[in-house]
Amino acid sequence: MLFRILLWAFILVMIFRFVVRFVFPILKISRVAQDKMRQMQQQMEDMQRQQQAPSPKQTEKVKEGDYIDYEEVK
Repeated sequence: MLFRILLWAFILVMIFRFVVRFVFPILKISRVAQDKMRQMQQQMEDMQRQQQAPSPKQTEKVKEGDYIDYEEVK
């Protein structure tokens, strides 16, 4: 009877050690990797928005063939 209790305790301790040493670090690494991927995706979306937004220089661009009024300098 005592042998069975010791055997089960040993098995439970080994399972606990396995979970603490291997499973928890893997979960932590995967969580960190997911956070980094989200940050990179957010940065890419921000860059795309900046590229799609018209800059002030582009809005002032004169269409070809339009008359440009200017003063002659003497």
